[in-house]
Amino acid sequence: MMPDAFKVLIYAVWQNRLLVFDEPDFPDQWLQVPGGTIEPGEAADIAAAREFHEETGLAVDVPLHPLMVHDYRFQKDGSEICHRRHYFLLRLMGDYADTWIHIEEHRFDGGDPIRFRFSWMPLVDAARQLGGGLADALPLVLMDAP
Repeated sequence: MMPDAFKVLIYAVWQNRLLVFDEPDFPDQWLQVPGGTIEPGEAADIAAAREFHEETGLAVDVPLHPLMVHDYRFQKDGSEICHRRHYFLLRLMGDYADTWIHIEEHRFDGGDPIRFRFSWMPLVDAARQLGGGLADALPLVLMDAP
């Protein structure tokens, strides 16, 4: 099946915790990690750095490490959808707030800005709590955790 969209997902790890977010205005939405859509002609690593900055407000100043590429299939409106997901690991150093709100201004669908509430979660907890197949590559991070 040809993918309907090409996506990036970023596992940002700091002090053995994963950066996750929820959407306070949409409480039914599952817990997520930063990510988004690769634009036409854009390299996956460039898209990952761009999406990470747009969603978190944080600049990517350390290398992104590719983990895997995986086709994620799901049902939507009675049709099967396929997203080709490029997973990246971003190991962060320095100091970060325990939690913060960031407003995503650059929506792929052109919609209104959206609020994201970020926090850090122990890696093992994130593996159980992320929704929508977002934890599919997390075992690769857990194997490499100090």
